Amino acid sequence: MSILNFLKPKKDKRLVSENDFNANLVKHYRLATESLVSLRDAEVEEEDELKIDYFFHSDSFLKAEALEMEIQNIGYTVNYAIASHDKNAFVISGRTTEVRMMHESLSKWVAEMCEVGYKHDCSFESWEIVV
Repeated sequence: MSILNFLKPKKDKRLVSENDFNANLVKHYRLATESLVSLRDAEVEEEDELKIDYFFHSDSFLKAEALEMEIQNIGYTVNYAIASHDKNAFVISGRTTEVRMMHESLSKWVAEMCEVGYKHDCSFESWEIVV
């Protein structure tokens, strides 16, 4: 009976769909290319290694905590907190170890961050190279 459908447990809806993941990956690849162009203008070379500040957001404490643990295992600094604008959202942020500032390395890092976010249903929002 469809009338009683409201009694069925609801499936957990993902924060990050597969389409969101793919669009986010394209966006961050583009940002990586743009960042490298700016770094070359600032005389930062491919051999140089810099740290990167990164930010994710989540709609769940458990997802934020799981993402934090995985990122700690990578060796990055990381923490999470309740978002100031929404008590039901969480911000996960931190800083990487040094990453070589060449296209292959930065693209690989972007892909890894998008993938780990998707794995834990957290959105990889933004990042900034620390110069």
